[in-house]
Amino acid sequence: MRQKIILLFVCCFLTLYSQAQGFKGGLHAGLLATQVDGDNQIGYKKAGLFVGVFTNYPFAEQKMQLQFELNYAQKGSSAKPDYSIKLHQVEPTILFGWNFWNQFHLETGLSFNIVASAKEYVWQELVPSDVGSRFYIFNLEWVGGLAYRFNEHWGVSFRCIYSVSPIGKTNKWKNNKAVEGYMRNNCLLFRIYYQL
Repeated sequence: MRQKIILLFVCCFLTLYSQAQGFKGGLHAGLLATQVDGDNQIGYKKAGLFVGVFTNYPFAEQKMQLQFELNYAQKGSSAKPDYSIKLHQVEPTILFGWNFWNQFHLETGLSFNIVASAKEYVWQELVPSDVGSRFYIFNLEWVGGLAYRFNEHWGVSFRCIYSVSPIGKTNKWKNNKAVEGYMRNNCLLFRIYYQL
């Protein structure tokens, strides 16, 4: 817990410091609708929290920008009560943005994720890691979305997020045999942001 608080203060300091270097910084938060492709469940049934800090550098007469983010996200899948996956991720992200019309801009980029915690449940019982699915510590995700800025400080965006690299392996049954399959995050995000 202490490490998370220190990390939050460091991120806030870096965001404020970036203001003096020609960058713009801010905070954002949102709600994720998530599922895991490859776990034999269907639908965006698990809700998750998304919070983070960002800094961006506008260029080309404010029409384009590079944005760097450090986020925390709750992802996974849910088919309660019989099965669920709960993931807690720290996500350094880099995005390219293009202001294509008025206050609307498109954003796309990559998220380099660190899985802080990964748990799998069957009938609400924790599956031991040596028996269940195997989750990787690192994974890469593509991020794409549409953002709208209300004014100089406030804005909203909708993003689609999908794993470029798998988040782990799981066993599937095919012709009465256990066959290894890969799992990938598949998420929708609605976020609101405040830019300093």
